[in-house]
Amino acid sequence: MGSNMEVTKDNLLIIDGKIDAFGDEAKNKALKKNIEISKSGNKLVAPMLVDSHSYLKDPLTGLNDNLETLKFRAKKSGFGTIALLPNSNNWRDKPEKIPFQKNNYSDLNIYFWGSFSLGDEGVHLSPHEELLKSGSIGLSTRNFFDSPIIFKGLSLDIVKSSPIIFSLTKNNSVQKGIVHKDLKSLQSGFYLIDNNNELSEVKNILGIKNLFPSKNLVIKNITDSNSLKEIEKQNIPISITISWWNLIADTENLELDDLGWKVDPPLGSKKNREFLIKGLEKDLIQVIAVNSIALNDEDTFIPINDRSVGISSFELVLPLLWEEFVTKRAWPISKLWKYLSFNPSNLLGITQEKLSLGSRRWLMFDPDTKWVNSQINLGYDSPSNFPKKNELIKGKVIHVGLDF
Repeated sequence: MGSNMEVTKDNLLIIDGKIDAFGDEAKNKALKKNIEISKSGNKLVAPMLVDSHSYLKDPLTGLNDNLETLKFRAKKSGFGTIALLPNSNNWRDKPEKIPFQKNNYSDLNIYFWGSFSLGDEGVHLSPHEELLKSGSIGLSTRNFFDSPIIFKGLSLDIVKSSPIIFSLTKNNSVQKGIVHKDLKSLQSGFYLIDNNNELSEVKNILGIKNLFPSKNLVIKNITDSNSLKEIEKQNIPISITISWWNLIADTENLELDDLGWKVDPPLGSKKNREFLIKGLEKDLIQVIAVNSIALNDEDTFIPINDRSVGISSFELVLPLLWEEFVTKRAWPISKLWKYLSFNPSNLLGITQEKLSLGSRRWLMFDPDTKWVNSQINLGYDSPSNFPKKNELIKGKVIHVGLDF
């Protein structure tokens, strides 16, 4: 039903996409209306999922992906909210660059992060107040060691309670590595990441949080077990997100031709992934994000070491996380929803998703449905850079209440 509630087996009546009744009332209403009662089996009806950060380079006219196609794919996959980072062809660092979105309770809602500095270059502050007034959900920045811009922006006290999300990834043209170094990645022939600066970045952000304890700071896409150890040791309250793919894939469990090798943040060893999962279970990490980056066919044909980073597959998020956590690790279903829906809503400062009378904001997931992961089978055009291409997947969102 919602946050802090366990799964229950009960009757549910849905008419024209809207939740009409629960329990005995649902059964009685259905009988009166001559609606045939169907057995649920293992199917789950649950609140919509929330993605705290993904990318969309060209929201209006993009060929790889745009607002229209993104909404369609994400809704079909059970998502009710997506927050898009400012990284784009036209960097979203001014109010006029934030596309207007009229959010609708019957549709997927799109929010936009604004850029903390102009062009995310760490030189000049963006107009924070205007960005937030124009509808930005919060501000996004890389962590600049050599610039006072972060301290200047936080000292102005304009941002107040809005989240500020710090990226741990630098735009480094010298660094060609695509995966962290371990035995399997050495054998694979991929370019390896020699200098992993994530720990020093995390220490710097924790220091900033210590100086500005009232600010709502977020560390985006943690990938290193050493970073988590540092966060646990310092015990400074700060929000942490992780990309869903870093909880599923590592350098030991992927086929060599899988498109999921070249991602941001990069993949590490199986041991590192297990440590990240333990960090999630200990609530050192609060949010699982989709972190989608769309590429087309032409992009994916480029040799892997030279290809742009990123995967885009909302369709796989719930099935693969369900398999990893609910099936393999016996998590309660409510725990998975905590990291995929309720906590992301809290991070963004929006109302949590829940099941309620008259609402279209529900998804139906069947963990037993099997399907082949291909663009033809999905039934619509999608970005080409999705992992586990042409593999048999178990589990699928089979219905949602949102408008199409």
